[in-house]
Amino acid sequence: MAYSHHVSKYVMIILPLLSGVLLVGISFAENGQKTVGNWLEIASPDDPVVIEVGKFAVEEHNKEANDTLKFVDVTKGDTQIVGGMNWRLAIEIENNSSIKNCQVFVYDQPWENVRKLVSFKIIE
Repeated sequence: MAYSHHVSKYVMIILPLLSGVLLVGISFAENGQKTVGNWLEIASPDDPVVIEVGKFAVEEHNKEANDTLKFVDVTKGDTQIVGGMNWRLAIEIENNSSIKNCQVFVYDQPWENVRKLVSFKIIE
């Protein structure tokens, strides 16, 4: 009798835990995305925060390369949550009255006051 009482006690504890794990697994399968580590498309490239990151990339590039490029627009991009936020943006810049496309990568960690340009590539 004592044995079946212990078994039913463990079943009552384990069953809800397994159900919770199953529901989380189904949720990830239906959603198809995990937020941490995956690249997620930016829905609104014209969002002020996205524009700010694009402008920052051009300003930093100009400082590093002693250049005079002008920021025009963010055309698309995506973000990745890591120990901060990675931004991968397609932007337009103006160079000597000519519009060029660029791919930029910015790492942002606002709570540490860190934002740095990782890469800046003009696409020919």
